[in-house]
Amino acid sequence: MNLEKKVAHAPLNPGVYLMKSAEGKIIYVGKAKNLRHRLKSYFQKTLDASPKVQVLVSRIAGLEWIITNTELEALMLECTLIKKHRPRYNVHLRDDKTYPYLRISVQEKWPQLSIVRRPKRDEALYFGPYMSAYSIRETLKLLTKIFPIRDCSSAKFSNRTRPCISYDIGICTAPCVAYISEGMYRKTVEDLVLFLRGKNKKIMSGLKAKMSELSHQEKYEEAAQLRDQIQGIRHLLEKQKVVSLRQEDQDVIGFDRKGEHVEVALLFVRAGRLLGQKTFSFASVQEEDPAFLHSFIYQYYDEQFIPDELILPLPLSQERLLKTYLEEKNKKYVRLTTPKSGEKKALIEMATENAKEATIGKNLEQKSSAVLEELQKRLHLKNDPHRIECFDISNIQGEAAVGSRVTFIEGAPDKNLYRRYKIKTIKGPNDYAMMMEVLSRRVKGKEEDALPDLLMVDGGRGQLSIALQVLKELEVEGVDVIALAKEKTIASFQGKMIEKLQERVYLPGQKNPIVFQENSPVLHLLQRLRDEAHRFAITYHRKVRAKQFLTARTQKR
Repeated sequence: MNLEKKVAHAPLNPGVYLMKSAEGKIIYVGKAKNLRHRLKSYFQKTLDASPKVQVLVSRIAGLEWIITNTELEALMLECTLIKKHRPRYNVHLRDDKTYPYLRISVQEKWPQLSIVRRPKRDEALYFGPYMSAYSIRETLKLLTKIFPIRDCSSAKFSNRTRPCISYDIGICTAPCVAYISEGMYRKTVEDLVLFLRGKNKKIMSGLKAKMSELSHQEKYEEAAQLRDQIQGIRHLLEKQKVVSLRQEDQDVIGFDRKGEHVEVALLFVRAGRLLGQKTFSFASVQEEDPAFLHSFIYQYYDEQFIPDELILPLPLSQERLLKTYLEEKNKKYVRLTTPKSGEKKALIEMATENAKEATIGKNLEQKSSAVLEELQKRLHLKNDPHRIECFDISNIQGEAAVGSRVTFIEGAPDKNLYRRYKIKTIKGPNDYAMMMEVLSRRVKGKEEDALPDLLMVDGGRGQLSIALQVLKELEVEGVDVIALAKEKTIASFQGKMIEKLQERVYLPGQKNPIVFQENSPVLHLLQRLRDEAHRFAITYHRKVRAKQFLTARTQKR
């Protein structure tokens, strides 16, 4: 599958993408909020692309991606992979100072909320990382308004005799001078921790109820401030997991089954950080899921590193035996966990999503390949139809005449290779002559891309003859040509003769057209090509006609 086709079917999820050279070396690692949209931007032919991007794209031979839950998780994974692989075209960050975290010193008598750049291996809780210093500062402001706990240093806290300005403006309860009991303060800290862990429905409900109450009391200014706080929290405070700083290694296994085909995705978590993933394909799995996973784990970890914990999507058959085997090889305790909720369950869902994407990729590749193979066989094409181009003409009695070209690569549209043509030499209604002009401009080499394997025109035998004439006059060989036409035919229905539209494919040197069954995947592909070319031509025709109309009105004035 070529890169453009693969990018066209990339997921819309956030994640990280890895670009590889022809030698298989990772040359660039990037993150994206939407993988498909970000990857498509690399292959769009724009004049403003930097020289670095142009060189990078020219050297891409392979492409992989890893789906994450949020863009922030993608950021963390991207930086980890850059440090690990040091790709040539990435900026190499030397340490984690790029990532700001929220820190709550829950181990202290009066916990403090602060921003740190480098988490320590202590008993504090860390939340993040956040996208920027600005966003985390804005988040801190919102949090201290809702959960008024101290943000001052320990030195300032221990030496105060009266409250500071934070108490006066309502963002601290002044524990430094015992204006709040330790129990009440601890309750505020616990609510903050729950909120940052995403268990915030109860808290948000309380804020909304309080806002409604203030509104009924006609305290509109206070209600508006609370409304702004709620909106700010929704936009600025993304749900994050606590960053685990324990020196613990985990492998997370997700899988997706379609009949006998199974895709397995392994996520590698090392010392609390997601390092990457690997997928495995199995074409004909006969065993039930538990037995299959047991066999997979046994074989995979026979020669691979065994982590402290395997996080599994379901209980395994003979789990105790497998556990004993892993512990003997690892020479230490190994946990097998099948989570039903919480952070580990979220990791299982992430691994499963990656397995499903691998299945989709395999299915699309197989189905597309099968359809193209059938197309070549049924139409007796000389070439493998990797690249198909379809042309159409749009005009009203010769006015505002335009042509269109759409391009499908490996059975999928590549809109970067679409082209539109304004008819320059033909006056009056003459679709054949217009098609000749468009095809001549296409074939004469005025465009930068290569000729197609299969050229298709919208129309019948006449349009096919025009296409063949253009190729002959310009001495172009090796291009297959067909025409697709929707024509009326007479059919019998319940004893009556009725007119019916039927799709017919015309081939060079063949008197009778080829007629496919209505549910034929090959016919559906050709129809998609024709309909897309028609849509693209109509859209451009309307634009040209509207411009001519405005020009005529201006001249009259």
